[in-house]
Parts: sequence; structure tokens; C-alpha cells
Amino acid sequence: MNDMDYRQALRYLDSLDFRGIKLGLANTESLLSALGDPQARYKIVHVAGTNGKGSTSAMISSILTCAGIKNGLYTSPHLETFRERIEVNGEMIGEDAAGKLVERVKKASEKNVALLPTYFEFVTAMAFERFAMEKVKVAVVEVGLGGRFDSTNIVEPSVSVITTIALDHMDRLGEDIKQIAGEKCGVIKRGKPVVSAVRDPEAAKVVLEKAGNKSSKAYMISKDFDCRRSMRTGQGEKFDFSSPEGDFEDIEVGLAGVQQIDNAASAIVAARLLRNDGIAPDDNAIRAGLATVRCRGRYETLTAWPNVILDGAHNPASASALCHTLIEREGPGRVDFIFGAMRDKDYGKMMRNLAPAAKSFTCYSPDAPRAEDPADLAAAQRDRSIPTSVIRRLDEVIRMIETAPAKTVFCVTGSFYTVGEIRVALRQTAMAGQRP
Repeated sequence: MNDMDYRQALRYLDSLDFRGIKLGLANTESLLSALGDPQARYKIVHVAGTNGKGSTSAMISSILTCAGIKNGLYTSPHLETFRERIEVNGEMIGEDAAGKLVERVKKASEKNVALLPTYFEFVTAMAFERFAMEKVKVAVVEVGLGGRFDSTNIVEPSVSVITTIALDHMDRLGEDIKQIAGEKCGVIKRGKPVVSAVRDPEAAKVVLEKAGNKSSKAYMISKDFDCRRSMRTGQGEKFDFSSPEGDFEDIEVGLAGVQQIDNAASAIVAARLLRNDGIAPDDNAIRAGLATVRCRGRYETLTAWPNVILDGAHNPASASALCHTLIEREGPGRVDFIFGAMRDKDYGKMMRNLAPAAKSFTCYSPDAPRAEDPADLAAAQRDRSIPTSVIRRLDEVIRMIETAPAKTVFCVTGSFYTVGEIRVALRQTAMAGQRP
């Protein structure tokens, strides 16, 4: 059989969507076994957490790239193309290579007729296989959902990272912080270190307990390492970092928001711990990697006139962090939000948490199966002092942005689906090149 072309590959991957989400490792283990267990051929950093895991993963990968250490980065979800999920040295997989890789993994899956992988299981196997084919030294792997039963949790990492823990995906992970923390801690492996940026005392206690049960050394923020903001920069933050292994003064991270400082501090500790496994990014690479990191859809300024900020905040905790950053950088009550969320999210609380930064809310529903109707989103926005409207068509959203006064500040948020759909459309307009 000839290798798939890219369009055929897309159609095949789309056909896997109907299989939904399955928490469990059996499918992934079987599929990777059929591929010869590619995930065993390189070192791994495994990154879990409610918020910040994508940014932290990107930071670690950027550090490794600046150190000249060939690395793979696996993240989810994507915004415009699934190829974003699989990167080597900061470059996403190309279309031709993606088509061939889909065919390769499909053939492996067909060795067992009972093996019916989901979309996420299949793409996870693609990433591990791609990294082996590229002979990476390290793969930085972001958890998809939870930790314990996530498809990525078949790895034996050199170091695990847990960023933050907050209430999200409660139907699958548990009803309170302790239960959710327990699920996230499933990425901790026996005898392997874990880095934690968890500041919630109850969740941090769970991390320490689970690490102790696995004889794993836990590096806890504010205890084993710490960080303090020194100033904001145009597109990011500067901060001081301290740990027994050595300090950094006035180190820069290229992502905006005070929460990114905690993420960057975790990335520093994780990068240094890789030295114990023969992977040795030096301190200059750590500085360069953090300063140059970029992450799609995380306080990403896409256009300048008007200012369009894209942020995939999709739960109350990340909405609070986004609001704080917007108020710091734009001022209170100045942001016109374009908001679209999934129906299983607490979008009422998300909008309440965004309200201090809001000048208005425009509610929109992206083309996604779980997307909430924009009229229901608007009804959940209870602060009647903030104008709230509904737009149902993407072209009307783009027209609203294109015709807005140049000094308008838009923020597209609520879901990565919303951000991705509007990002694609905006990048096709004349505004897309107007960077600040």
C-alpha cells in the first residue's frame, strides 16, 4: 500500500473522533508495542497539571533546543493543525511526513483487529514513533487529561512535572482538589524526581504524600526552589530564581503573566534534573530558552491595530490568571472579550472571573461538538453593567474585529477551540501582519 498523502491522513484521523475519550493505558500500550516501544528510546520529561502544562512543556523544549540537544515536544490540543502537536527542535512535523506517519501507525494498529485507538491514543503513538525516527535525545510530553490513566502515562520519565492543580474535568478526575491532585500525581514514577509548582496547600500535601509512596524526591515550589517577579517586559516577565543548585537574577521568560514565572521556575528545575541522566543544558541555554519561548494561544498577540489577544483559558482558575494579566497590561474594564466555551465547563464562573477586565462580552460558539450555545453563554453573564451580545457566524466575528477602532483591545478566550477557529480566520486577513 502506498503511503497516505496529507489529505487522506486528515480524513483518517477525523474518522477516529467518534471513538471519544477513553481513560486507560491498554490501547496505547498495545499500539506502542506493535511499533516496537519507541518511547523507550530516549529520555522523557512528563508534564501534568490543570493549567500551565503546555507553557511549561514549551519552555523545557526551548531550553533543550538552545542547548543544542535534539528534542521532541508533544502537546495538546492543537489550534490550527494536528501537526502542531508533534515538534522536533521547535519545528512541527511537515505534511508529507505526517501522512507517512499516519500510515505507519495505522498499519501497526491493524495488527490487532480488536485494537480500536481513539484520536488521542493514535496521535500519542504517532508522536512517540516520530521522536524515535528522528533520534531525539529527550521528549517533553504533556499529559492530555489527568495523569494516572492518560494515554501518555505509559512512559518512564527521567523527571515528572506537576504545574498547578485546580478544579477542572471534575466528571472524570474527582469532585475536589485532593481527588484531582491524586489523579495528576499518577505521573510520578518510582524513584524518579518530581517537580511541583503546586501552591495550593491541600494539593501540595497530596503531591508530597504520593511522591513519598513512590520513594521519589519532590522538588516543591517555595520550599526547594522559589521565584519572584522583578518586572514586566513587553511580551513577557523578568524574575529572580533561587534554589540550592544555584540562583538566577533577572532572568526573562517570553510569555506574559505572573503565572508564567512559576512555570518557568519549574522548567529550570526540570532542565537541571536532566543532568542526572546525562542531558546537560547549561545555564546559558536555560536563559536563552526561556527568553525565546513562544506558545500558541497563551496570551498571544496576533494583531496590533486593533489589539487582538488570544488565550486558551478554559476553566475558572485560568480565567482568573488571564484577567489579572489583562488588568496589569491593559487596565480594568478595557477589554472586549470574544468568549466561547464548552458546555461542560463552569463558564458562568469563568465570565465572573474575567469581568473586572471586561468592557464587553461577545459570545460565540466554535464549530466543536461540546460547544455551548452562545445565547446560553450570554445568559450566564450576570453583570448587567457589562454589555453582552451574541454572534453566531465566524465571518461576523471577523468583521467586528476588522471594523473596530484601532485602539480596541480584544481578547479571544474560553476554549482552545474558540481560539483556534478565530486564529485561523484572522491569519487570513490583512491584519495578521500587524504585530506590536
